[in-house]
Amino acid sequence: MISADPIELIDRLINYMIMAAETPTQRRIRKPGRPRQAEGEGEAGAVRDRLLDAAMELASEQGFEACGLREIAARAEVSSAMIAYYFGDRSGLYEAMFRRAFDRIREQVEALLADPERVGGDRLQELVRLQVEAIAADPWLPNLIVREVLLPGESASRDFFVKSVGAGPLMLLVRWLEEEQERQVLRSDFDPRMMAMTIISLSAFPYLMLPIVGAEIDLEIDADFPNRLIRHNQKLLSLGLRTGSEEER
Repeated sequence: MISADPIELIDRLINYMIMAAETPTQRRIRKPGRPRQAEGEGEAGAVRDRLLDAAMELASEQGFEACGLREIAARAEVSSAMIAYYFGDRSGLYEAMFRRAFDRIREQVEALLADPERVGGDRLQELVRLQVEAIAADPWLPNLIVREVLLPGESASRDFFVKSVGAGPLMLLVRWLEEEQERQVLRSDFDPRMMAMTIISLSAFPYLMLPIVGAEIDLEIDADFPNRLIRHNQKLLSLGLRTGSEEER
């Protein structure tokens, strides 16, 4: 039965026109992702990013399951057919949301932690800076994690989060902290697993709480807040975790 919804019919027509413009070979090999069209990489990337921005904003406001694909497309100011074009389906869009947020920091952190000496820099302070800047780029991510991952109930988001974060960057951070303890750079009387959770929490928790209680304590997330948070966390962790005498700390 053909849907009587005129918006859906228009979206299907647009999608058909896009596919019709491709050769049969292109149709066979095309997969969800950035298109290889004459419109240009810049324009294609901008449309994809707008869809991801809109999806993350709406998901943090009302939960991803409550978001309609047309609602997401409307906020991004594109046709909902573009969601199928770039991401395949709803689950592909959802995975891309998290993947983009974590990919912004994963490679930098992996390179940082892979260098045991960190010549010309301070690994602990650089790690703090990377984490805060990554969350500042996606300030709605902590709220999205709470809504989609931590609330009670069955959620496919939880399994995806465990695989993409818990079994990846988090374990990498724990192993690095263990190495720093062996090198006697960091204090050995702290559990590295607890240290990892502390470091991550110091970067993420302010972005979760300040939109709620910031006015009560006269602290807001303004343009300079990420820089102030970086300096604060760097000093706090440096004084608390590094080896040395009590006088030096």
